[in-house]
Amino acid sequence: MTIVNMGREAVPSRALPHTPEAGDPYYIGDCYDRSDVPSEWEVDAREMPYLMHIKVLSESWKPLRYLADFMEVGTTPLRWKDFKAGFKDERQERVQRTEVTYLKYSHSGKATSMPLKTADALRACVSNLTSLPSDSGSTHVLVVEDLSRDTIEILGSAFDIDPFFFREQIDEYSWYNTRDPWANPPGLTAAMRSRNWLRIRNIRLHHFGSKGEFKEAQQQSNSFNVLRRPDDDQNHWHYMDKPGSIVSLTRTKTSIWTGNTGKDGDISIGIVLVDPTITAGTPLWYGHSNWQPPPSMHAEGATTTPPTSPSLYNEILNKTSSYPWFMPRLQNPSSSKGIIAKPAMYAAAAEWLIVCDYMKARLGQIEWELEKPGTFRSRGDVIDASLHRLHVWRRVIPVYREMVTETLEQAVPAAARLLPLAPPVPNLIETLTGAFEDIAQDFRRVQNALNELQARVDRLTSIVTAEISIEDSRRGLQENHNLARLTWMATTFIPLSFVTGLFSMQNNIADMRETFGWYFLTALPLTIAVLVGANRVGRGWRLRKKANGGDKKSKKSE
Repeated sequence: MTIVNMGREAVPSRALPHTPEAGDPYYIGDCYDRSDVPSEWEVDAREMPYLMHIKVLSESWKPLRYLADFMEVGTTPLRWKDFKAGFKDERQERVQRTEVTYLKYSHSGKATSMPLKTADALRACVSNLTSLPSDSGSTHVLVVEDLSRDTIEILGSAFDIDPFFFREQIDEYSWYNTRDPWANPPGLTAAMRSRNWLRIRNIRLHHFGSKGEFKEAQQQSNSFNVLRRPDDDQNHWHYMDKPGSIVSLTRTKTSIWTGNTGKDGDISIGIVLVDPTITAGTPLWYGHSNWQPPPSMHAEGATTTPPTSPSLYNEILNKTSSYPWFMPRLQNPSSSKGIIAKPAMYAAAAEWLIVCDYMKARLGQIEWELEKPGTFRSRGDVIDASLHRLHVWRRVIPVYREMVTETLEQAVPAAARLLPLAPPVPNLIETLTGAFEDIAQDFRRVQNALNELQARVDRLTSIVTAEISIEDSRRGLQENHNLARLTWMATTFIPLSFVTGLFSMQNNIADMRETFGWYFLTALPLTIAVLVGANRVGRGWRLRKKANGGDKKSKKSE
């Protein structure tokens, strides 16, 4: 992954979209009333047929209007106010940004790769692909990091790609407000079956050693064209976590399109859109597992196996180049279109397993705090902090379950339909997931883990709520004891105040010595008599209350 120089080192970091510092996001208008602001970013689309096509379609397919705005601005339209303020060079860089790698699999099974760093290089590569003869290799893959106007225009117009393939990738929202112009309603399952593309959603975890490093990661995400950002999970555990450290949750999308190209239209091609990756911080723990089996110590090149990359883009490239991972090398990998989708699916499943383990650890810490509050902090602090951390998981786990369910019900069957094994593997059980049944099992495993975590959160919430009620009762009882002590103290001063007022009628100051003597001689016995009387009255009242309570219980039993 390359770090893009935005040419604004001396400029203070600008606010992320959808934060209080960014201001009203509806300055560009809402879905009911389109403001005059979009007219400011309109461009001449006469030489951009795909953009013109999207604008025409947006009259009937309303969500495509936001894709057209994305292409015209060069990134999410929410950043238009920054470009309007004078960041023209940055806007131009975003429009032209190209980070693509072309992978070609020959009939011999050998993969060759070519990085494409400019729009002209991508345009030349695509032009060559559309004119290839039939014997030019059976599978071609374009892996794209981030999106830009030029990338969308070149790929979309060359291969006549469904615009919703790009529309789904430019943002990632778990829900929409009623006014959001970027709202994208879910499609019908019946309609999805006719698509030649699919999407995979998952969560990526990053660990940051300090809040400053986390803010740096947020600013890096602000340089992406697609709208992504790392969110603080708000589950810092003071007992063992590094002070000031943060673990972030980032919603991630990978979209996969497949089709045919070449002079005769018989060459398989796939396009994989992946999210850019922040470089600040590190993947949680060691990152996801490397699912490739370790090579034998006697294998040639065993020490040259590429390491797992924190960049999703580089990871997909490495795994695609080394496919297949489990089948013998004698089998030609280009004979299977699974090479287009399996690297992304395996990476997503591996990331999900890390997320489940992480949530399991955080819930275990909450249970430990409830079981041994004295080991960590005062009991009240433990309960308040535990409830706050539980609320985070109560909010996000349903969203995660929806992501995994969508992958199982839509993405995996679509991959099995669009990218079958060729030739078919003997003894493979024919299912809805087909050649992707191996990875579908891991997604089911993740789904079961999320269901169990959801039930665990619900149980913990009930326990924490009960603990709060018990703590409130204890505090109320303690306050009653304190009030009783104050009552006895006030009772003690009643006779003293009475005698003081009585003796204050003495006008002769010379007689005050005898007055003090009479004061204590009178006040002390009177105080003792009042306390004894108050104690007897209170005891008699309690006995009568107890007796009345017993009579009521006996009458009820009768």
